[in-house]
Amino acid sequence: MTGSALGHTIAAIGLRSLLKSLLSGDPFPRGTLCAFVGLVFISLFYRDAWRKLGKAVEPPGEPVRVEFPGGQSWPELRYLQIGAALSLAVFVLAGAADPGMEWLDQLRGAILGFCGAIAVGILGFGFVCLMNLWKELILQLRKAGIGSLLVAIPLALLWLAMGFSAFLGLGMVAEKLGVYLGVLLRPLVWVLIALIFWGLWRGRSRAALMLRVILMITFSAIILSATVFMCWWVSSETAPLLVFFLAVIASLNVLFYSRFVRDIALQDNLVDPRF
Repeated sequence: MTGSALGHTIAAIGLRSLLKSLLSGDPFPRGTLCAFVGLVFISLFYRDAWRKLGKAVEPPGEPVRVEFPGGQSWPELRYLQIGAALSLAVFVLAGAADPGMEWLDQLRGAILGFCGAIAVGILGFGFVCLMNLWKELILQLRKAGIGSLLVAIPLALLWLAMGFSAFLGLGMVAEKLGVYLGVLLRPLVWVLIALIFWGLWRGRSRAALMLRVILMITFSAIILSATVFMCWWVSSETAPLLVFFLAVIASLNVLFYSRFVRDIALQDNLVDPRF
């Protein structure tokens, strides 16, 4: 056998070994199997819930409310609670399935699975909020004229530079005053930042709109990059197939929440985002 043929054979064996390890969830085969079974079960559960709730969907843009004969006034939330509890159980079981036989190792894996489920839930909620902010922003962009938005770009960049400088100055002042104000300073700073962003989001000028676009693009890029890095890191530490199954489970919960629960929960707080 020539050297090139031997190299091709070794490469083929290595590729088959890699594919086999990916499909088996190596080195977490039992956790991957638990995640797969949980994904199938939760998918069927949400499919049944989606079909039942979809029969009573109101016209587009209106919250979905369903009244069941049993007297349950908010079945959407109940479905989400059950689905989230099942997902949490899958995360915990997948984390505890493969560690060593010692109960302490299994407990550690279960705790890691629980923490992972909480982290993924927070991230999914953040994605829903980000997508709805983009929807509001797109509605505002459609109403504004393209020419006026292009003219407002220099002013928006100036505001961005001024805001960045203000935050730097605020940080320097906070460092000087921290000795005197102590624990009261940090909450006051966060309240001030929240008020600034709230005022920016509710601003009606074209410059404020362009500044919102710039900030939204920046924040979205940061969040997406952090998510991709987190998925890659967790996959490298565990198994890609395991992470994929758990990510799909989390996505099912996020999609159900975004479609059926969010608008109802906020129906008294939602405002018209258009100018």
